[in-house]
Amino acid sequence: MTSVVPRLTPAVRIFEHGDESVLRYGEYPLDQPGPEDVVVQLAAASVSRWDIKYRVGLPPGFRLPGRAAYPLPQQLGREAAGRVLAVGEAVTRFRPGDPVVAVVHPEDPLSEEAARGLGNLSPNIEMPGHQALGSYAAYLTRHESMWLPLDASIDLEQAAVTLWSFATSHRVVRDRLDVRSSDVILVLGSSGGMGVATVQLAALAGATVVAATRSQAKAEGLRALGAHEVVVLDDLDRAGAQLDAVTRGRGVDHVADYVGDGEMTRFAVSHLRLGGRYCIAAGETSGPLPITPADLIRMEMSLLGVRGARRIDAVRALDLLAQGRIHTPIAARFPLAKAAEAHRFLETNSDAVGRVVLLPQ
Repeated sequence: MTSVVPRLTPAVRIFEHGDESVLRYGEYPLDQPGPEDVVVQLAAASVSRWDIKYRVGLPPGFRLPGRAAYPLPQQLGREAAGRVLAVGEAVTRFRPGDPVVAVVHPEDPLSEEAARGLGNLSPNIEMPGHQALGSYAAYLTRHESMWLPLDASIDLEQAAVTLWSFATSHRVVRDRLDVRSSDVILVLGSSGGMGVATVQLAALAGATVVAATRSQAKAEGLRALGAHEVVVLDDLDRAGAQLDAVTRGRGVDHVADYVGDGEMTRFAVSHLRLGGRYCIAAGETSGPLPITPADLIRMEMSLLGVRGARRIDAVRALDLLAQGRIHTPIAARFPLAKAAEAHRFLETNSDAVGRVVLLPQ
């Protein structure tokens, strides 16, 4: 051990499901490191809509294949970045003071899924903020494999809001949709974390990016991020006419859907090009999709899903961050003790573009 490790850490935990009042800030025991563990003093953590879903309580019976049930009490938070405080005696990759970012999508490299190139689907993994303690804390102790090194030039706050959104979106853009230069991609839910990342990555791939939003107030911010066109979905006839103009009536090549709303799905499918691809990465409703077998046949469309990112996607995202080619706008910052206010902000500010950050220190 190379530094004194505190026995307690300021943190926010939940002991029951409910509204933001169930988020309890206090001093909680900090896991003491073993030989292969790394203790990190966090500089920033993110608040996501998945945090809100877990706080409220997932629908009865909801369980991802290969994942254990969500336990209580729990410490929410998937993303975080900070500096190494202490390392176990067997750790060789890190030293105190090193900047690091938390692994968001851990993999089992020996799993069959990893061998198939689907390490993100590795079973029997304890996901941070789901089965293992998350990042709503000042200090975190995790195995060294659960941290990635950061280039010294990378801003820690930016690192803390990059991997979930940009790594997953990298997989959507480069792997699931295979976006190419000159393609046209429609991004539904473009102002959220995944949408913001997809707009930037698709633009970097050389595609024409059409960002869809329900709020005209978000249009300028989305164009600043790289959207070539912004369609406001309060008037679907007008939005459809905009898409027809952008695509010269042929339809968009790809749809990245971070909304999962039935009406928006039908709108997007009606403006999808023959042979186009539709990737769903989120869903507001649990009912059936308004896509029929006839749609798949007559259009020869590809309907795809995505569940997280692979390690290679995380590495690519960090490379782009170090090169200054991607950036996440910050919608709001809150001290760790005000996590309840951060949740309330995310739930009620529909015009916000970007991520919400918790500052532990």
